Amino acid sequence: MINWLKDVSRHGMMGGRASFFRAGQVMGAVVLTGASLAAANMAAWAADPPAPRPPAQAEMHAAPVYAPGTGPMVLTNPAEAMAGMAESLDKKADAVVLEVEGRPITQGDIADMLRAMPVSMATLGFDGLVRRSLEQLARQKAMVIAAEKLNIDKDPAVRRRLRAASERALAEEWIAQAVTAAVPEAAVRARYDRDVAGKPGPEEVRARVILVGAEDEARSLAGQLQAGADFAETAKRYSRDASKSAGGDLGYVPFDALGLEVRTAMYSLGVGQMTAYPVRTAAGYFIVKIEGRRQRGTPTYEEARGELLRAVKQDAAGGVIRAQMAAVKTKEFSAGEKTLPPGK
Repeated sequence: MINWLKDVSRHGMMGGRASFFRAGQVMGAVVLTGASLAAANMAAWAADPPAPRPPAQAEMHAAPVYAPGTGPMVLTNPAEAMAGMAESLDKKADAVVLEVEGRPITQGDIADMLRAMPVSMATLGFDGLVRRSLEQLARQKAMVIAAEKLNIDKDPAVRRRLRAASERALAEEWIAQAVTAAVPEAAVRARYDRDVAGKPGPEEVRARVILVGAEDEARSLAGQLQAGADFAETAKRYSRDASKSAGGDLGYVPFDALGLEVRTAMYSLGVGQMTAYPVRTAAGYFIVKIEGRRQRGTPTYEEARGELLRAVKQDAAGGVIRAQMAAVKTKEFSAGEKTLPPGK
């Protein structure tokens, strides 16, 4: 089971519409027992060799760009990538991926976990994020089972926190829907005219990258490249980045959209130069080579719309909340003036 949890990232969904787990001879649910889950937690990142995977249980419907089968990557828009990966899971949100003592974990659960993660983690790629989410959700299920056996869920303080969590989820969904309804397309167009139209686009860099998991391996490959090894062929052979099939070629990407560590390493490099040392990131160790720079023209409205829409919605959220607060009655009490009945 430990091997399988790790194996999700190595072998999960290759291609557009394959099953998340490769079909086996026997169909059935995957069950984690308490003992195997504890072992998985202790060795979640151990370097185990691949093991046979459990039978197919659910097909993951992936968005074309952020499809399963993509490993760690350099992203030009991590927020968009994270949203795209979550949306691809939501296309079949009720599909069960894993069971813990008969309790299901679905694609929708994983999608919700992705939305709660920092967007910078999108660089881990679909497979890596699914694996991490699945491990965390499995551990959480196991702990819930233990808590219920001890009747912790009946504790008044716990019930209060559960109620607060439920209300928080409802509030977040309400504000998302209310802000969407409050932002007309004309507002997004006006923001484009104000902030983007007629102005030069971002500076872009064309780079090749090689991503590996260990610093020693990265240093060894960097030495080979400095000694004359072909960067593209080395990337195809060793890289874990989604660009490996293209020889590590990222194409032209906006400088400001790259992760801080990679961007900092690239900034001082001239065309044809390579980083002197591997660049450490959350996804692993990158070796970067610059192959071109350019100043991009003004982005079209369609290209800029996604980011502008998020900005306009964020600006509108405060007003939507203030309007709702004005529409409800509130009454403040001094300490001890009013108490809830027992069990409430």
